[in-house]
Amino acid sequence: MTTRVFPAKISWWLFGPILALLLGNAAYAVLAGEWLKALIPLSAGAFVAFLLLSTRYTLTDAELHVTAGPFAWRVPVQSITRIRPTHNPLSSPAPSLDRLEISYHTFNKLLISPRDKAAFVAALQQLNPAIVLE
Repeated sequence: MTTRVFPAKISWWLFGPILALLLGNAAYAVLAGEWLKALIPLSAGAFVAFLLLSTRYTLTDAELHVTAGPFAWRVPVQSITRIRPTHNPLSSPAPSLDRLEISYHTFNKLLISPRDKAAFVAALQQLNPAIVLE
């Protein structure tokens, strides 16, 4: 059984300001001597960084495993019917707006953002040649 891991592409311009705002609030609280108030933005910033840095797409012979922090999705490769590029901003395990929309089963969709989209699509098509590219 072959396993390939594709790291996620991260749009730092999108998440950098959020992290900077959270860290700035924490720094302000620390400078004001309110250490406990710094815990909330620090915790939120750590969680956002954890989500961003842990997002990956693992492709086995049978399934696409999508992991983003504590969240996980499994998509059978043979159920994938279509892949198309998108910039849809909906919430998804894709920390970039340069995304791929994976359609599977009848009406299910998943938005992902592998760093190397061409290699990811080629690996999927090798496992399931019936996938339609748009």
